[in-house]
Amino acid sequence: MAAVHAALVAAVIAHRAMALLSDSAGSASSWSRHVAMALADLTLLFLWALSQSGLWRPVTRAAFPDRLLEAVPRGALPRVDVLVVTADPDKEPPLGVVNTVVSAMALDYPGGALSVYLSDDAGSPLTLLAARKAYAFARAWVPFCRRHSVQCPWPDRYFAGDDAHDGGGGDRREEIAEERTRVKKLYEKLKAGIEAAKKDESISGSWTKAKRQDHDAYVEIISTKGDGVGDDEEEMPALVYVAREKRRAWPHHFKAGALNALLRVSGVVSNAAYVLVLDCDMSCNNRASAMDAMCFLLDRSPPAPQNLAFVQFPQMFHNLSHNDIYTNELRYIFGTRWFGLDGVRGPLLSGTGFYVRRDALYGATPPPGSTDFSSMDAGELKTRFGHSDCLVASLRGGGGGDQHRRRLPLAPPEPESLARVASCAYEAGTAWGTGVGFMYQSVVEDYFTGYQRFFSRGWTSAYCYPEHRPAFLGSVPTNLNDVLVQNKRWMSGMLAVGVSRRHSPLACRPLLRASLLQAMSYAYFGFAALYAVPVLCYATLPQLCFLRGVPLFPCPAAAAAAFASSLLQHLAEVCVAKRSLALRTWWNEQRFWVLNAITGQLFGCVSAAQELLGALALDFDLTSKAADGRLYQDGVFDFTGCSTLLLPATTLSVLNAVAIVASTWKMTSSGGFQFAGELLPQLFLMCYGAALSYPLLEGMFLRWDAARVPPRITALSVALAAVLLAVFG
Repeated sequence: MAAVHAALVAAVIAHRAMALLSDSAGSASSWSRHVAMALADLTLLFLWALSQSGLWRPVTRAAFPDRLLEAVPRGALPRVDVLVVTADPDKEPPLGVVNTVVSAMALDYPGGALSVYLSDDAGSPLTLLAARKAYAFARAWVPFCRRHSVQCPWPDRYFAGDDAHDGGGGDRREEIAEERTRVKKLYEKLKAGIEAAKKDESISGSWTKAKRQDHDAYVEIISTKGDGVGDDEEEMPALVYVAREKRRAWPHHFKAGALNALLRVSGVVSNAAYVLVLDCDMSCNNRASAMDAMCFLLDRSPPAPQNLAFVQFPQMFHNLSHNDIYTNELRYIFGTRWFGLDGVRGPLLSGTGFYVRRDALYGATPPPGSTDFSSMDAGELKTRFGHSDCLVASLRGGGGGDQHRRRLPLAPPEPESLARVASCAYEAGTAWGTGVGFMYQSVVEDYFTGYQRFFSRGWTSAYCYPEHRPAFLGSVPTNLNDVLVQNKRWMSGMLAVGVSRRHSPLACRPLLRASLLQAMSYAYFGFAALYAVPVLCYATLPQLCFLRGVPLFPCPAAAAAAFASSLLQHLAEVCVAKRSLALRTWWNEQRFWVLNAITGQLFGCVSAAQELLGALALDFDLTSKAADGRLYQDGVFDFTGCSTLLLPATTLSVLNAVAIVASTWKMTSSGGFQFAGELLPQLFLMCYGAALSYPLLEGMFLRWDAARVPPRITALSVALAAVLLAVFG
């Protein structure tokens, strides 16, 4: 299919080139039309070719924890630090954060080898109070999960009834009924306490938006080891709250900065060999994920790779609609391309749901040339990692073996030493963000860190996709504006890296030497925002030219065949991933691909260009996890809060609809132009575009509910479409 498609697109471009040569003496408008369409076709071919790298070598993996325990006793498993990040208690409700924290504490892993760190970038008293209440509830929840082998450690989902009896069947149901009722009452008390705190003006109202950007560092070890019955297996995991210092005069580097602060605090407190990174809305849905990850990270038997840096789990979501109109499932990533990349050198780092080696994050190289921090001079370590004696001591004592399995110190670190590594000024003059930790040069720290910190240095990764039960479940944005804002952030960040002279994947020699296919896959995501260019061309030129009766495709048959080939390839890819004839998923992805191209990707291109030219720094737009999502669940577009981000899409939808109506009128009127076969591809393309854009047209002209397209956006769209028609039509 790829070979046929490449041949068809090459034929289209060849006919376009011949038309350009034959029309070299023609009008400027005719020449510019052919150049624009040639640029669109070449851009599509370039991105399509890069995208094929994730389809050639699909690999699936399975974990066998029983075999792991035969090789490594449970009490000798390495420590794991769980890093959870949250930034805004309004957009990321504390109850959701609490569920993520508590579910991580209940993982099926020795309690003495597990610690959970919560980064609160807002420094909110409400989040701190919620963390304290979370630990109090966890003292009952974690033992309950252990005793009854509860599979779902996520309290909200468990008590909602979806997994109410996953701890056993038959007699066990009666055995756990009384205790389950008791623990559920404690959870209801936790929820009521958080809701009461949200309404308490002395707590939630005391922390203004200004204070969220200007506050001192604060670290609180809410629990310490020895909180359980003394046995490592039954011991409660530690919970540590971290609010790093925020000052307006200091760059805070968004999520990457928060993760690096957690790395330093956890290095001083527990110094685990492995780190699990979770977004605040990505709760653990399967207690077995830690053991599954260790099956890969600790495997030393051939042909297992000895340079495995991280194990990536898919991002899956609990509030997906059956009719996923915003394609929040991200099928093309987690259901297709990550399997293909696992056959190359591993999937890309995906922001959340991954277990990673701490020393790899610190900048170590894979064996046999691994960097040994324990043999480095203290002065060299301080130059690289900062002037913290506690952190340097953890590095020099963390070369491997039992040091990575040690418990929390009997005497916790001094609060001053913890606050110091979480301060704004700590990173000044160090390698944090460049040679150590998560990278700072992009708002998509996962994408950038993945190939700069790991793949270009010789590390590999693995993709663990549990078939029967998702390891983690998150929340998707259920409002169209939030979805587009999220995509704009991703696109602008990745494009800024993709076109960078220093950091472009196609210019990274170590990555190219290691694997051309992997470099192509990174480049594909780095340049994906450029889809805006061809979609803009195809959403304007065919319409305007059709109104004038000007054919735009030199060889209509080749253009139609290439278009059909593209649709067929996409349909085949969706059906293989879904294991069924998933026409609805295919259509939703087609529709959102076009919509995203002329909204999120277009503004991502503009934002990246501004950042590269120094006109404006890229911003981190946080999406809300607090919307109810009723319209999304019903398969209806929710345009609440949509701003100018939606304007190009609505304008082009109006232009396309007017072009169809006006062209039909002209063709049927006595003075209009005669219908010609060479205009048929343009007519089909316009009708296809009208079908794709129907939700936008409906939201502008046929809906009167509060979630319709804002009237000012509709008015602007009509005005802009009229200007385009007046000038070019």
